Amino acid sequence: ARYINHSCRPNAEVYFVKHAIRIRAIRNIKAGEEITYHYGRNYFEAFIKPAGCKCLACARKRAKQRAQARAGRRQRRRD
Repeated sequence: ARYINHSCRPNAEVYFVKHAIRIRAIRNIKAGEEITYHYGRNYFEAFIKPAGCKCLACARKRAKQRAQARAGRRQRRRD
């Protein structure tokens, strides 16, 4: 679990059995797809949110928002 990256839309979850950490898929994972899990609210609020989440789901969301903003600016210039 130490080297699994965070995602706001993870494909795995972490749970504990006695003194072992277990990781299980929560959806189908494609060959070559990175395994990710959500680090938890406390970690997210303390370390990830202040710097801006860099997970693929958030990066895609930011790219979509930027594209919509550019389209809006272009439309306003035409009006």
